Amino acid sequence: MQTATLEVVNKTLTYRLALCILVGFLFVCNNLKAAESLLLLSNEGPTYESVASTIISQGPAIRIDTSYPSHLAKKPEQHLSPYRLIISIGSKATEFAMQHAGSNTIIFSTFIPSRKFHKLSQKYSTRLTEKKVSLTAVFLDQPIKRQLQLAKLIQPKLKAIGLTLGPDSLEILPELEKTAKEMTFHLNHKTLTLSDNPIQQIQPIMDASDLFLVIPDPSTFNKTTAKWLLYMSLRSKVPLLAFSHNYVKAGAVAACITTPEDIGRYTAEQLHLIEGGSIPPATFSPYFKVVTNPKSARQLGLSISTPENLQERLQEGEIQ
Repeated sequence: MQTATLEVVNKTLTYRLALCILVGFLFVCNNLKAAESLLLLSNEGPTYESVASTIISQGPAIRIDTSYPSHLAKKPEQHLSPYRLIISIGSKATEFAMQHAGSNTIIFSTFIPSRKFHKLSQKYSTRLTEKKVSLTAVFLDQPIKRQLQLAKLIQPKLKAIGLTLGPDSLEILPELEKTAKEMTFHLNHKTLTLSDNPIQQIQPIMDASDLFLVIPDPSTFNKTTAKWLLYMSLRSKVPLLAFSHNYVKAGAVAACITTPEDIGRYTAEQLHLIEGGSIPPATFSPYFKVVTNPKSARQLGLSISTPENLQERLQEGEIQ
């Protein structure tokens, strides 16, 4: 009986949360001046809605409207100007907010790759400065130091890390080099363009490395490259450290990932600070999970800890 009651309560809470989002959306369409805060989702996809639901359930008790860029495309500046705080979920919502937010607005971008956020900030810097718009963010991707620390945990004898960069990811090279130097790693890297054959360029790098770090970039990583990387990894006995759960399932040894719920949770925490009068700096979420592929590790002759143990060790390192 108790289990049945809990199921009813959970279903009721879920329904109420969904209803809040729906009511917020309907409310914003009919009365955009009702609240001072706007939750702007890039689209109606389940991942964005999951982030939004977590923000609403764990964030401060503030009046908040909810909408999408596609619903505010007509007279966007008129729609956004009443809000002192815009919480934009995803790249599309963030760019829309940067383009059209009113004066003295705070744009809190979340569930967005760090490189994309910085590029958008630069692209609209003139307008943001003129409008006195304040920016902060919670990034979707992982900090470089966290990834390199995970690399060391799964490959204890690690001395050389291989990777390729492209036009979209080249800007992270200085930080990669700095962090690798601090951790006494050597980087084997190459910068590729869209005209390069990534397979021919990657093999020599992988052969000279103890681990290959997969960096998301259209010039260096696509479906074809992903398959060849897995093949070369097994042939060269070099583990792949990935950036997504799906690629770990496909054969990469491990990855750090931040779920939509993780992002929503930390966004909610940062919102409490904003409502308290301070604007925290843009940052990566401290909440993440480690995923592994033990079968791939065994094929490469690696003995790795459980995901829970790896995650705990990484978190302990970040707290120190």
